[in-house]
Amino acid sequence: MAALYLSSKVSYQELAFSQGITNSTLITKWVNDFRVAGSDALRSRKKGRKKTLNTPAKKKEEIKVGKTSTVDTSAEHVKELEEELLKLRIENAYLKEGRRLRLEEEALLKKQRESSTASEEHSN
Repeated sequence: MAALYLSSKVSYQELAFSQGITNSTLITKWVNDFRVAGSDALRSRKKGRKKTLNTPAKKKEEIKVGKTSTVDTSAEHVKELEEELLKLRIENAYLKEGRRLRLEEEALLKKQRESSTASEEHSN
């Protein structure tokens, strides 16, 4: 991508759009990295901690199972996940609104208690 930008006269945004990248600042970073360290800067590197030598066998088996499992990307499965996401968003909004109403009611009750206490003190 960095080499493509350097060899053409298009902007970062135009290049990102043509390549289907939604974040054009990534291209800026890649070009800057490429200019500083060359093509080695763009090679992918493993992230995270290195594996320890004394890893129990059980954990290794679980990791292997996780790597070999596949993700169902069928249209039907994606639709089910989107429906579940929508339901969860609705539930979340419902719970937030309930909390907001409860806090509003508590504040109103507190205000009423304070005003009734103040009026009792003034009447004495």
